[in-house]
Amino acid sequence: MLVALASQPLCDTVRAQAAQESFTVGDIRIEGLQRISEGTVFNYLPVNIGDHMDGSRIGEAMRALYATGFFRDVELRRDGNTLLVVVVERPSIAKFEIKGNKDIKTEDLTKSLRNVGLATGKTFDRRSVLVDDACAVGILVSTRTRTCRG
Repeated sequence: MLVALASQPLCDTVRAQAAQESFTVGDIRIEGLQRISEGTVFNYLPVNIGDHMDGSRIGEAMRALYATGFFRDVELRRDGNTLLVVVVERPSIAKFEIKGNKDIKTEDLTKSLRNVGLATGKTFDRRSVLVDDACAVGILVSTRTRTCRG
């Protein structure tokens, strides 16, 4: 029997159902990985075989996996005594180009963008990239632009 324990965002209904589905973890399986290794997920997952899973532990595990920034979606399911972690990875940046840049050295712009997470091979997170890149470009263009937080 496969039971969905939780998926983000966690709502009170899902937590209540998860609490009713408490169990002792006999095994852990991870599905959906493309670039990230299972070992990386196990390092961040605050659950081990033999642990008792309840609503609070499920919430803790969900927060820990989302906090890595690697995943767009995380679901925890129960299959008997197996904890099934189903993830959807955030896309990674295969390539990007800078066009129309005449005011800033391309090397300086590339370095600033890399510092805020926009570089080939990095995990792409639209929320942070849009804010951080606008900030980085603004700081490079004018030393008076210091309103960005980071």
